[in-house]
Amino acid sequence: MASVTSEATHWDHVHPRSSWFDVRELERGVHLIGEPGHVNSFLVQGSKSAVLLDTGLGIADIRAVAKDLTDKPLLVVNSHYHFDHSGGNRLFDEVAIHRVGAPLLERETPEEFARLYMDYTRQMLEAWGPYKKADDLYFHLLTAERLIRPLPGGYDPATFRILPSKATRLLEEGDVLDLGGRRLEVLHTPGHSPDCICVIDRENGLLFGGDTVNTGPVYAHTDDADLPAFTASLKRLAAMRSDVRRVFVCHYLRLDNEPSLLAEMADGFERILAGDVALRDSIDCFNEPVKEACFDNFSAFVAYAR
Repeated sequence: MASVTSEATHWDHVHPRSSWFDVRELERGVHLIGEPGHVNSFLVQGSKSAVLLDTGLGIADIRAVAKDLTDKPLLVVNSHYHFDHSGGNRLFDEVAIHRVGAPLLERETPEEFARLYMDYTRQMLEAWGPYKKADDLYFHLLTAERLIRPLPGGYDPATFRILPSKATRLLEEGDVLDLGGRRLEVLHTPGHSPDCICVIDRENGLLFGGDTVNTGPVYAHTDDADLPAFTASLKRLAAMRSDVRRVFVCHYLRLDNEPSLLAEMADGFERILAGDVALRDSIDCFNEPVKEACFDNFSAFVAYAR
């Protein structure tokens, strides 16, 4: 996959704080800029500069939201090259990605991917209605920030396009981004894709998990996924969990997690590798049949169902 964006004419009518985004402060200097049900991006600020971790789908103007939150020099850091994390790259002057991901970010993507993802969006919205109704009637678990948004008013899903973008800076394992009073360290955690990174703020005990850490389903079944590498990356993160207070993830509605999730995922992936877990049938966001391994606090797509 490559980066995604809509045609330029469709940026103009979207207000920076459009209802498409869930924008809120998670703690001092850290804001969520979420596209609920799709992907979470994070703005992290220091005293001198700021980093935007991922740029989302590109459906609405994430740059305007970021600029509304900070006037500091801003660097985009892509957790990896996939389109739902790099869709707004074209709006920014400075984009960093792991060295392995730079050529992947520039790669063309099959045209049908955009249509398939918009089909998925439609299906999610159709499923959301009964889910929300049942919650209103019985459970009352959903809060305002967890509401799935319709596409922005006037947005035509047929105009959604997946287009390449280009990095201006390459990242390596161990690189430290000094924002002034806050340091973000790059951890190369391949598995979901070969260029995947996590970012850790050790002083504040924050881990930004990219697509290496999620509440599930974690995508470990695609052509560029590597299950043994994924397992090794998760074991590495699990060994660091005593240094972490909060784990922020990029997908689904449980974006803020306890560090115990790292150990659960590492153990779960070891079980998957050993063939010691039941698999159920499911589908991914491109409507492809997959096999899913389910655990208490996450799940993983591990193979296509043939």
